[in-house]
Amino acid sequence: MSLKGSKGEEHMHMGQNPIDQPGCINQMPAVHSQIYPIAGIPQPTEYVTHLDPVFVQHLSRHQGQRIGIMTSVGRVEGINAGVAVDHIQINLEDRSLHIRISEIVYFEGPLASYR
Repeated sequence: MSLKGSKGEEHMHMGQNPIDQPGCINQMPAVHSQIYPIAGIPQPTEYVTHLDPVFVQHLSRHQGQRIGIMTSVGRVEGINAGVAVDHIQINLEDRSLHIRISEIVYFEGPLASYR
């Protein structure tokens, strides 16, 4: 199945879980309202995030699975509930953690093959 990119280029979907983009939640368009700047409060003019595409792709392949994540402040274990371009959601028994991808040192998950 091919998907059109924002500039018309072709991308191939190879049976991988899609990465949730900021405009999508659980592969569905996000319902949101427009954000308007407030006069007198400095507003960012550009949102920038550093992306390691292969690492994010590997994380996204483990959606719905139990994984362990080593962050810069310690280890977390839970269910990989979703991967976005800038963070990952890990569900614990009683709460969800949203961890910035830039803070992840490595992750452990079930055995997988990457071709």
